[in-house]
Amino acid sequence: ILSKNSSLTDGNGRLTVIYYSPEDIDALEQRVTIVAAALIDGTSYQATAEATVYPLLYSTMITVEKERERIISGEVNMLRAQLYAEQGSDWLPLGGAPVVWHFFVGDAEIMERESTTDSRGIATLPFFYSNMDVNATVRAEAVYEQNLSGERDYDGCSASLSFEMMPEKPGDFPVVLIHGWSGSISDALINYTWWNLTKKLQAHHFTVLDFDVTKPGIQWLTYQPEWFEEHHIPWIAARVCEDIQEALVMNGYPPNQTIDIVAHSMGGLVSRFMAEQYGADTDYWNKSWNGTGKPWYGDGDADITVGPFQIDDLIAVGTPCHGVPPNINESFLRKIIKYAYFPWWSGQVADMVYGAPFLSAMGYRGTDLVDYYGVGGDIGIIFGDTPVDFDGDGIPHSSDGLVPAESPYLEGKPFLLLEGKAWPLGEEDHISLIAINDQVHDYILEHLID
Repeated sequence: ILSKNSSLTDGNGRLTVIYYSPEDIDALEQRVTIVAAALIDGTSYQATAEATVYPLLYSTMITVEKERERIISGEVNMLRAQLYAEQGSDWLPLGGAPVVWHFFVGDAEIMERESTTDSRGIATLPFFYSNMDVNATVRAEAVYEQNLSGERDYDGCSASLSFEMMPEKPGDFPVVLIHGWSGSISDALINYTWWNLTKKLQAHHFTVLDFDVTKPGIQWLTYQPEWFEEHHIPWIAARVCEDIQEALVMNGYPPNQTIDIVAHSMGGLVSRFMAEQYGADTDYWNKSWNGTGKPWYGDGDADITVGPFQIDDLIAVGTPCHGVPPNINESFLRKIIKYAYFPWWSGQVADMVYGAPFLSAMGYRGTDLVDYYGVGGDIGIIFGDTPVDFDGDGIPHSSDGLVPAESPYLEGKPFLLLEGKAWPLGEEDHISLIAINDQVHDYILEHLID
């Protein structure tokens, strides 16, 4: 019962009643029953009339366009939809509206994503799909569903486009090798870290990015001494972006060439920052950060210029995504595993301790726009009070001699954990994992394509 009113007939026994339908209904049709009842000499009489109320639907229209006609699996194709709504005789942008994207290869739907229009009615979506093993035509359909829940009711609309996609093969994307905190303090250490993996990559027809084409052989990325001082990981990530883009150009690639990254230890955090904080301004660090916003800030210019639209795979070995305990036994590191002394005042080292502002601001999930793979080692050495379980499987593990075994794990991402011994009894310690462990190298070779 929408309303109930009493009134009287006129001298001719007539009564005219006007029914006003609701201004807005949340259904395609709403049935209304109107009942007229009269009581005459104790007898009740009534009659009914049926009415149907329909929403006032405003027409919509959507257009779509793509950045590229052809991509390699693992590259990003930026898609754009523009949504308009009928406003009298005009078509005006419809902002704040959800656009659902469906992606098909043949009749099979391979992906569904959603984006929201801005004030100009534009919704952008980076298409990223890295598991195409045949040449295929991808059809993308952008759908605005009929919306009856707002102040205005809009009819739905859709539009589609297609583009070609080819499977990735070794050599399509240069592989960038990014070492850890002290990885380039000596030629011997960086050679030990990357030599074996570089040779295996080249033997399998991958291209390792050369950072100095004027010298013979592959010259790997190195951190400059002045990068350390008081600088934090976001600042270093900005310098790495500059070096990567410069190296790409020197090797004949465009600066936005798609790349794969294999990173070790802190290098994985540097790489994650690029993948997850594209466009970040990182000139300064807020030492009094209270959890609001980000602890890094800058002068208004974007410093992170290599991001998820440029990175296909990121394989992080021994990376402390969840941090390291603050009471690492430095005597053990120096005497047994030959690690360099850790200056705990250094900004980057402080960024890697359990609960550090940097780690808290980054979070522990990663981005869906990059294929992330974590690798950890467990040699039975426990740093901190007890073994830890970061991957949530109920089985805590110790460490690789420096980084907790499960610290490279990110929520929902593939994770390889190897248990063993430190060199020379095994190859599961922090540096051997990346330098000489064949299982890790095979895992890298597999997932740079898969």
